[in-house]
Amino acid sequence: MINKQDFLIEEIWMLTFGGAFQHSGIYKANTKEKERAYFRNMLKGYVEKIVLKKYKQSVLDQEHLENIVSISNYTASFKEILKARINIGISQKLLNLALKYYWCLNLLPEPPHFPVDRIIQQKIYKQPIVNWTQLNDVDIYMQIINDARALAKQNDLSLAQWELENFIRR
Repeated sequence: MINKQDFLIEEIWMLTFGGAFQHSGIYKANTKEKERAYFRNMLKGYVEKIVLKKYKQSVLDQEHLENIVSISNYTASFKEILKARINIGISQKLLNLALKYYWCLNLLPEPPHFPVDRIIQQKIYKQPIVNWTQLNDVDIYMQIINDARALAKQNDLSLAQWELENFIRR
């Protein structure tokens, strides 16, 4: 029997995968839904069992970047269904979305970063806007985070709190 929290976590993962994989075209042509579901289930297991456990206390930028890269590297073993390993942009979106949702449910402490996408870059007034689904450079990712960090600091907010206040669903 599933409890309420387990139900919400399953819903969070549907939102997380939807947000991270939208417009990304990660799968090879003719990949069956069963194969996609298997991949998502394996990736969710990796993130929950290995990565999220590291966030029970504060995580600094460097460790967070290492976790993003580890997710990207993990996906390299799914070359039979993926066009390529998931890049840094998609990996950060996946991890940062999961962390944001877990934080909002009080299951984890406040995350160190936020999900980087086009909308939040427009809020930062970041020019040029980086296509996050094509991003594969942690330095460019950190430039976006640091631009937002400066805005958050002006408002006496953490990055996660600033993003939550400025988040707008399409």
